[in-house]
Amino acid sequence: MFCFNRVMSVVVQENKANQHMKNKPFVVGVIPAPNWHYKPVLYSHTQATRDFNKICEDIYIKESKNKVIDKKKTPASVFYTLGAAALFGLYKIGKHLIKK
Repeated sequence: MFCFNRVMSVVVQENKANQHMKNKPFVVGVIPAPNWHYKPVLYSHTQATRDFNKICEDIYIKESKNKVIDKKKTPASVFYTLGAAALFGLYKIGKHLIKK
C-alpha cells in the first residue's frame, strides 16, 4: 500500500497467510508423529503382466462382440465391368500380336 504524504513512503503490511507453516515451533529432542503414513504399493512383474493381459483380453472380447454384422460389399457390377475391360484388353493385345 502506498501513502503519498509530502514525502513518498512505502508501507508494507505483514503477510498473515500460512503463518503456522512459516513459523513452526522448535522441538528439541522429541519428534512429533505424523498424522498419516504413506504405504507404497508394490507390484510384481508377473502380476502386472497378468493384469495387462486380462485388460487386453477384455478389450478383444468387447471388440469381437461389437463387429459390424452388415459389411459393405463391392457391387457385382464393378467386377463385371472390370472383367469386360480385361477381356477387351486381351482381345486387343491378341489382335495386335496376330497381325505381326
